[in-house]
Amino acid sequence: MKGSAFAGLMLIETMLAFGNTFAASFSMIYLYNELDMPLWSGPIYICLGFAISAVISVWMSRRPSMDPRNAIVFGLAWLIVEYSLFLMVHDGWMIGLLVGIAFGIYYPFFWTPINMLMAQMTEKNDRGVKYGAFFFVWPLAGFIAPLLGGIVIGIWSYRILYLVGIAIISLTALLVVAYRNHIPKNQVMKIRLEAVGRRNVIALIGEGGFEGIFWIDVTLVAYIFSQDEVSLGALFSLFGLCAGVMGIILGKVSDKIQNRSFFLKLSVIGSIPCIILVALSSNMDEFILANGLLEFACFVLPVFLFAILTDTMEEKKNDSVITREYILDIARAGAIALLMLMLYLGFTPQETFLLAIPFLILMLVAKEKKKQEGTAHMSMLDKSQ
Repeated sequence: MKGSAFAGLMLIETMLAFGNTFAASFSMIYLYNELDMPLWSGPIYICLGFAISAVISVWMSRRPSMDPRNAIVFGLAWLIVEYSLFLMVHDGWMIGLLVGIAFGIYYPFFWTPINMLMAQMTEKNDRGVKYGAFFFVWPLAGFIAPLLGGIVIGIWSYRILYLVGIAIISLTALLVVAYRNHIPKNQVMKIRLEAVGRRNVIALIGEGGFEGIFWIDVTLVAYIFSQDEVSLGALFSLFGLCAGVMGIILGKVSDKIQNRSFFLKLSVIGSIPCIILVALSSNMDEFILANGLLEFACFVLPVFLFAILTDTMEEKKNDSVITREYILDIARAGAIALLMLMLYLGFTPQETFLLAIPFLILMLVAKEKKKQEGTAHMSMLDKSQ
């Protein structure tokens, strides 16, 4: 694919990241502050959404082919439906069900083809830095969008917040249509657990579980310390830009030395004490420091594990993407369900944050293809001698 396609994909992802972060950062806060939902029930729509997403991934895997252009626009349409439901439905439990369905359809139809196109634009010698650049879009958006979202809620209302979010996502869909000719069609993808390898499947379960706990619990712990939307928006924005630049730099280094698992393991080891610090935080200042350190330590986890999987299935990049999404979604849904159960049983959000540690440890088993090939090559040399 040409440079124009790369630039278009980056722009599409940037707009989606800004629009989604602008509004979605406050979805659980809305359920608590406006609809008086119990703390444990806030993540129910996200848990349901990831479960539905995993089922749709299986359906995608069994289709003869898929047109990414239509799938992306279809996914964005369901994200608009999701935001619209927050405007039209005023029962928290019904929102949990309906928004969960909308989120579960949006997520695979948008992210599977986007990640597939991203993978196709990389080669082994530039994959780390390109994935780092793609992932950097989110902390960049997260540095600005939640702060603006909190201000919009403070000055106007949640209704205006979601209307602005709908407008941004609608513009993103129009941008996809404008770049339609630069996006390849008729893509085939299959879930292939055996090709990913047992150790990498375990590592993906670890990543998905960690993300499920981390994405939910950061919001919950922040909410415990401050329930003011403007303050929360500033807090989420501060977390956003902690490690994006470092991810790009380390991605470039990993491309040169072709050792991605080293940085993955370093990130896992560095994240564990940060999680403990979050769990032990007694005030907002301590939480800001602990979570800022955690953001810095864990940002590169998905960058390098994604790169390892694409390296492993170099000739079947599409298969690596849908297999990755399938495993991640199952693990995310399971981890969030466990988190909700613990909250229901009376554990605090900070205590449940510790659930992320065993999932992180699973990621240490990730294995790069080059090591397998190197071992086989040395074995052949030994036999020949």
